[in-house]
Amino acid sequence: MTSFFWLILFGLGIALGSFLNVLILRYNPDGKLFDFKRLGGRSRCPKCKQDLKWFELIPLFSFLVLLGSCRNCKERISLQYPIVEFLSGVIFVAVPLFLNSFYWVSSLSFALFEAPFWYYIFSFCWILVFVLLLAMSVIDFREYVIPNEINLFLAILGIIITAFLVVKSSLLPRFGSSFLGHYALMFFPVGSLILNRVLGFLIAGLLFSALSILSQGRAMGFGDAKLAFAAGFIFGWPDTIFAAMLAFILGGLVGVGLIIFRGKGMRDKLPFAPFFAAGMILTFFLGFTLISSYFNLFNFLV
Repeated sequence: MTSFFWLILFGLGIALGSFLNVLILRYNPDGKLFDFKRLGGRSRCPKCKQDLKWFELIPLFSFLVLLGSCRNCKERISLQYPIVEFLSGVIFVAVPLFLNSFYWVSSLSFALFEAPFWYYIFSFCWILVFVLLLAMSVIDFREYVIPNEINLFLAILGIIITAFLVVKSSLLPRFGSSFLGHYALMFFPVGSLILNRVLGFLIAGLLFSALSILSQGRAMGFGDAKLAFAAGFIFGWPDTIFAAMLAFILGGLVGVGLIIFRGKGMRDKLPFAPFFAAGMILTFFLGFTLISSYFNLFNFLV
């Protein structure tokens, strides 16, 4: 039963991933994210324009059976399709599994599969957060733009998640806990959950806004600042700043690698949103482990 449940979740995830690919590939930076005229219509091969049959649209499976090429013209199918579908499936499984472990759900009076309905809604909100981060990252990588709709939806999800944390913190003792564990005490934490989110919203958003304004958009776009505002609602203080720090480190490492191995210059564009999304993912799943490992390594070297 348990394995079957996770398999169903993975199947739902890859199905949503298939829709994400349509959303991403048909997105027009000058239009709306959910442009139903663009989203409607049959899927077809971008080269030969042949309409795809239903069996060519099965997430992951069709790509594997067709050996990654169009059945009609043999044009190679972009790896974006299976990668986005697979990652979406992983999100649907990994997020609730982690939340169950982090909030000690199984140790309470109910087990994961017997949890109240509100807990499933709470978990689904977190799933949507990472699904939106996935879509946003691919769009920013392709178009160098972050759709305003995604930032808005992320902010709304952050408010909903915070509401759950505030209302249900008496039932789940760890609700509201930082993903950095006790290391959050180093960053002058605040006790109020609402104030914590407001602080994350203001500090992260204003910091990124300042970077965007001072660099005149060269170092940081204002879309990234909007993302920082939304992330502050979702992760609060100090998790949002830790995610931003990881993003700058990852972005710097990739930038240096591109300069050395690909001959890129300092003026070449590098989308920041995928790195910020990676920073948030690392903070969510490995925040405590990363900062603990850092201090253990520091103590070892000293």
